[in-house]
Amino acid sequence: MVTVLAPGINVYSMDIDKSKKYYETLKDYSEPFLTLGSIVGGNPEEGYHSVIDVHIRNCKIFSTERLNACHESDPLRIMIADAQEEMDNFVNLFRLEYQAAAVSRNHDLIFMRYEQGEFFKYHNDDSAAHPRTFSAIMYFNDDYEGGELEFKYFNIKYSPKIGDCVVFSAAFPYMHRVNEITKGTRYAAVNWYKYI
Repeated sequence: MVTVLAPGINVYSMDIDKSKKYYETLKDYSEPFLTLGSIVGGNPEEGYHSVIDVHIRNCKIFSTERLNACHESDPLRIMIADAQEEMDNFVNLFRLEYQAAAVSRNHDLIFMRYEQGEFFKYHNDDSAAHPRTFSAIMYFNDDYEGGELEFKYFNIKYSPKIGDCVVFSAAFPYMHRVNEITKGTRYAAVNWYKYI
């Protein structure tokens, strides 16, 4: 099932039981891998680099590339492979709907945990440092308050539901933010895709 929030912003629905299983796996196993989320700093002349600025992005993340050394039967590794395949399928549906050329992932899946008081201010996903065509965010729970995905120029404030995967253009008009979590903890995953 797909819901179109605006042209270029689609919400796909994943199996809720599968999403609940992902949520439990993340809660049980992700803590040792979590670090503060970073943003891009620097400039074209001096080069780009990752910067931690909790006034802009205040959440914990982990990149799944850190798990490559784990045993293939590791619960997080199994969950990641399955979640990434789900996300890739939704992105392909989005690409086909908008008649876009083929895309590939920019990198490995990144999991995010937002706790009470945490947020990510308005930003664009596409940049000179990280060229991106599509963005995809998958949600594993909805037992929290706040944390809406808000698109500045579309006047959209979306409260994700468990099993949602929001796919949207990474271009400038799709500037978005994650509003502050006011109660509970929000678990999600993100990846970006670029033209091949």
